[in-house]
Amino acid sequence: MYKYWGFGLHIASEIEFPELLPMEFDLPDVEFVLGKMPEIKEDISVSTKNFSYYITDNELLFKVYDIAGYYAANGNKIIIEPFTNVQDMRSIRLYVLATAIAAILLQRGLLPLHASAIIKNDELVFITGDSQAGKSTTLAGLLKNGNTVFSDDVVVIKKNENSKITVSASYPMMKLWDDTLDKLNDALFRDRSFRVKHDIDKYGIFFHDNFNTNSYSVSKVFILRKQEIPQIVSRKLKGTEAFDALTKQVYRPMLIHNNSLRALCFTLLTDIVQNSSIYEVCRPLECNPDELLKYVETFL
Repeated sequence: MYKYWGFGLHIASEIEFPELLPMEFDLPDVEFVLGKMPEIKEDISVSTKNFSYYITDNELLFKVYDIAGYYAANGNKIIIEPFTNVQDMRSIRLYVLATAIAAILLQRGLLPLHASAIIKNDELVFITGDSQAGKSTTLAGLLKNGNTVFSDDVVVIKKNENSKITVSASYPMMKLWDDTLDKLNDALFRDRSFRVKHDIDKYGIFFHDNFNTNSYSVSKVFILRKQEIPQIVSRKLKGTEAFDALTKQVYRPMLIHNNSLRALCFTLLTDIVQNSSIYEVCRPLECNPDELLKYVETFL
């Protein structure tokens, strides 16, 4: 078995995951194994053109047509069943590190949030918001300008043994589109050897050597929006408005399917709202990435 750290957990896997951080430990928190998915008696089922979900309080059976099926159960095991003749292990791993692990985290009472983060003054600053609003580009720009990247795309929120809300990183890889790498024009982002998925121009930029497995509290949250406006504007969000904006960033929200998980989400996000500064930053539909980066940096 390969041994890794990811999402705040010790992971033992029958499959090699170059995306994760190798780490030695005695007992795993969760295992990734190859096998056949069991049948389950679901409470909720959803089917789309490319996916199907079958969900209970302690199980997720998730099928990605033409790639693989995934069974995540009891917060400690993911069974991966590659479909016939599938050789694209990178695509198979992609869904383990997305929907399947999101189910495991929720089963363990941990909340995945769709956000990137940097470490600033021993606390975290989140970069989150709309699709294609500039989250990853802004994160990469902050790294280029000397900031320390904590996590890209997903962070994990939890309540520790002292009832304090802290956050763990997901894994040491940034995912950037090909045109973003060109715009950054920096030696940090020239390696295009690791395509995230075989059919898209998005590449993994690793930072294993600088990856931080500690947990931190959150000081600031930037929620990026795209709007038909002439220039970048911002405002500070508070109370219910801030909570609602953060709730929209929950990762794989279809998995928040019962009152227990809704209560978990409410408790953890309310704490962040009460103890962090939350800003909505709205940018024009056409926006220079450097201009957005400089704007965000004025708040750091």
